[in-house]
Amino acid sequence: MAFVPRFSLLFKILFRIRDRAAAEGLFLRGSVAFEAGELEDARLIFTYGKALDPTLAGNHYNYAVTLERLGAPAAQKRRAWEEYLAAAEKDPKQGEEHKRVAEERLRRIMDEG
Repeated sequence: MAFVPRFSLLFKILFRIRDRAAAEGLFLRGSVAFEAGELEDARLIFTYGKALDPTLAGNHYNYAVTLERLGAPAAQKRRAWEEYLAAAEKDPKQGEEHKRVAEERLRRIMDEG
């Protein structure tokens, strides 16, 4: 069943009201969907999470990984990894390993296309 966000989340997204706790909840929910193989739901959940708190880099990272698994176009994947790297600079929870992986994947996409 496709993920449908609650009205309160849509309201916050529409009016650009940041909600880090809700974004973290969506990060966890999206991760569960991803692990269950529900990639399209995971992509949508991470998209909403990015909108609720653009500085929470985990949603950006998982969104980019999900796009890769879905076989998204190179331009879309490149933009997702660039957004992750920008968010990772503002998110102290992001480790250097994730940043290195993102930079490597971004380089690979740029070399291919």
